[in-house]
Amino acid sequence: MAPVPQVDPLQAIDRVLERMELGNIVFNAPRTMNLHDSALIHLVLGVEKAIEDIKKMIEEEGEKVGASIRVSNRMEARLSGRNFEIAAINPEVQAVARREATEWKWEIKPKADGRQNLHLTLSALLNIEGESTPRVIRTLDRIIIVQVTIGQKTKVFMRNNWQWLWVVVLAPLAGWIWKRRKRLLSEGNNDQES
Repeated sequence: MAPVPQVDPLQAIDRVLERMELGNIVFNAPRTMNLHDSALIHLVLGVEKAIEDIKKMIEEEGEKVGASIRVSNRMEARLSGRNFEIAAINPEVQAVARREATEWKWEIKPKADGRQNLHLTLSALLNIEGESTPRVIRTLDRIIIVQVTIGQKTKVFMRNNWQWLWVVVLAPLAGWIWKRRKRLLSEGNNDQES
């Protein structure tokens, strides 16, 4: 009996990756944000659409970044960033069509000021030996500068220092009001005596 040839599982994955088609993606990313403000991040994938045509589909603010990537019939898009609250608006795993665009949206809100990193990871969900297995296709990183407005700085300062504000501002103000009231009352008494 002849030996059964062994199939190299790594070569099988290489063949799957080689057969994947190219598609185009575009997403928006704001360059700057104010602390506690929110923004929408919109990612569009099109198999038969040019990058310039996809850019027209994104109406949200921010720089529109495009790239060509390998795609499968099921793709996963994840947005992450340590100093952001991120809420996915649609499912992160979606079926991909040839003629229609596939879209993902997230609402983001920065939690800290300064230079913050936002990471977009696109994975193809491949069928390997009968199991759906993710394969990272592309990771795109964007730096967003998060600024703190004067109003936000004042609010944070007052919240963190209310005890000292009472002593430094409100106590002297209350003393001034008390003295003024006392003086007005004493002037009123002097007028009545005359």
